[in-house]
Amino acid sequence: MTLERTGNASAPAPARSGMMTGNQDASPADAAGRDGNPSGYRITSVTEVTDRAEIDALLLEYYGVIVRKITAAGIVHDFTPTGLMASFWPNLDRILPPNGRFLLVRDGADGLMGCATLHRIGPETGEFKRLYVRPEANGHGLGRALVMAQMEAARSMGWQRLMVNIIKGNRESIRIFEALGFRYIPRYEGCSDPIEADPHFVYLQKDLA
Repeated sequence: MTLERTGNASAPAPARSGMMTGNQDASPADAAGRDGNPSGYRITSVTEVTDRAEIDALLLEYYGVIVRKITAAGIVHDFTPTGLMASFWPNLDRILPPNGRFLLVRDGADGLMGCATLHRIGPETGEFKRLYVRPEANGHGLGRALVMAQMEAARSMGWQRLMVNIIKGNRESIRIFEALGFRYIPRYEGCSDPIEADPHFVYLQKDLA
């Protein structure tokens, strides 16, 4: 989950995304779409951003979901989707290679269907953020595929562990991380979200070695 508001990193780079290969490629091409026809998805790793508008639209959806979830959890806040998104672009370099990873999911028509980010919070430790799949792409295992791809990306960067915090009511995300071997821990050092929200979150860790 991502509640940070602002940052001091450099301005966003102009951009492109490249197809992931090997174990990082997730393409369940035999998954059936809502019309009954096969539909395929691919996961890409962003190295530069070529279409900021489509990413903005996706992030506004994601942060809208986050605001609704934290409100439902009873957290007193003044967050808005636009306000939360304001921290994303100034910190873009944190999630692009070689510092981290920014993954996107696209469907067979090249439509943007989801995302996930990683950034470093310690010499051998990364934090998982912004796991999101659009509702129309649910049911194809894309959330799990994104987490697995990010685990492989973390290993490729030499990281030894991944951390994630998830709002307690977000059972769908929690189940994905539990199934992939993440274990419960206390709040971890370097967590991006405010300590005031701590009672409303669970914290998990995956050892990658």
